[in-house]
Amino acid sequence: MMTISHFICLTALLLVSILQGANAADPNFILNKNIAPYPFYAAHKSGDKVSEQNKLQLLNSGIASLQKRIDLIKKAKKEIILEYFIYEQDTAGKVLLKQLQMRAAEGIKVRVLLDKSITVIEMDEYFAKFMKESGIEVAFHHRAIDPSSAQFRTHRKILAIDGKEAITGGRNIGDDYFDIDPVYNFLDRDVHIEGPIVKALWDSFDEFWEHKSVRKAEDPKPTHRLRMFRGNRRNQERYLNVRTTQHLRRLEEGREFSENMEGILEYTKKIEEVARPILDKTKIHVCPKVTYISDRPGGNLNTRLRSDYKVKWRITRKEIFDRLYKSAVEGNEVILVSPYFMLNRDWRDAINNLLDRNTKVKMYTNSLGSTDAFYVSANFYRIIFDIEKRGLIPYIHDSKYAGITDVVDPSIEKTRWGVHSKTHIYDEDSFYIGTYNIDNRSDFYNAEMGIFCDGNKELTAELKTNIERRLEQSYEIVGDMKAVDKNGAEADVYGNADEKAIKIMKAIKLPSWLFEFVM
Repeated sequence: MMTISHFICLTALLLVSILQGANAADPNFILNKNIAPYPFYAAHKSGDKVSEQNKLQLLNSGIASLQKRIDLIKKAKKEIILEYFIYEQDTAGKVLLKQLQMRAAEGIKVRVLLDKSITVIEMDEYFAKFMKESGIEVAFHHRAIDPSSAQFRTHRKILAIDGKEAITGGRNIGDDYFDIDPVYNFLDRDVHIEGPIVKALWDSFDEFWEHKSVRKAEDPKPTHRLRMFRGNRRNQERYLNVRTTQHLRRLEEGREFSENMEGILEYTKKIEEVARPILDKTKIHVCPKVTYISDRPGGNLNTRLRSDYKVKWRITRKEIFDRLYKSAVEGNEVILVSPYFMLNRDWRDAINNLLDRNTKVKMYTNSLGSTDAFYVSANFYRIIFDIEKRGLIPYIHDSKYAGITDVVDPSIEKTRWGVHSKTHIYDEDSFYIGTYNIDNRSDFYNAEMGIFCDGNKELTAELKTNIERRLEQSYEIVGDMKAVDKNGAEADVYGNADEKAIKIMKAIKLPSWLFEFVM
């Protein structure tokens, strides 16, 4: 439900977008390389010595990516840092929390930074209280209902240890990101990094951690907002009674999640039984040149109004657009993977430039059947058929199990599946894996980040092979309201969505279009 604060925020953002031209193309911004100071832009070439090499391992499997996080937590000698947009109160959340608690008890420093978006926050102060009691430091990025910052979120995803190893990519912390949810799961992708470039990730985490937009978690109190009633004692007492009841209930929820770990260690062993063989078979590559990119902290309505906002804050999109324009070469193939595909003018211009130069462009995203983000589908189906006519090759996931990753339980194969990876392949030896979605939120509001690798054809081919296997499970859009499967047979262009979902999507077409600037 939209609060008054969020309505004010959206209205203000609409005015900002109109005044500033959020969807206007800005070629000077796209091509200007003389910005993005370290640590938000850091490139490192691997040397001959092992200590100078940047090693990358693709984590296409959710269960293997969860195990790799466990491995890193167990391996840490001094400090562990985590930064996530979402940390869910579920099995995966408990598995990792238990590991963090055990390491904190051994004296390892643990810091956790979570976004406090009102739409997704689960691990709030009531959970942070018990995490702190177990030795884990917790901080929150932007208050949930602050209208000046509610839309400016940290969408970054980092788990790193000792400044030496890290995991980043598309996955948040939750069952659906690690292929263990009983209802819905994501086809996602992370990358494990070991080498000098990890210092850049670590430094950018520190920059966010110390920024004024981040607040250290405080213990929750039942008197929250009591002063809003001023001198009305009767209403104060009523409010306090209601709040106290909720307060005690939420405290118990936080305690239960943080302390009741029954069966978690046994389940952790089950995860490793499936994940270890996958990790053992996944090659570790040396990337000749690794570039780390991150947006700056501190985005809000005030910075959004500044003329240099794109240049000084939106560093991730700058690097992505630079690479898209450099990839516009006849005969080249570009692959874009994103859960959302909502094109502002900059994105339309970039794709048109690729197509005009006879570059083959494939994109892979969600169908209506594989996502519950109806507003995204409403805008996607409004634009995709015209872009397909221009020469884009669009693939949509069909909502079913892709059959390319092992799962802990066979029942998981029967759940709904959707795309959540954020991956670009620019040519035969250059790619991006990170947090950036193709939508206005990633372009103009969320703090994003990612890793670019250049110069390793074998690693790029391994990544491309995995994407193409996922495409085999998807449908290709081939005309107005037309799609085909891998055999060329007619397929459902909505990805097997039910009638209810189709009705909802059609009903919200107009508001989805009106508020596309913040989607």
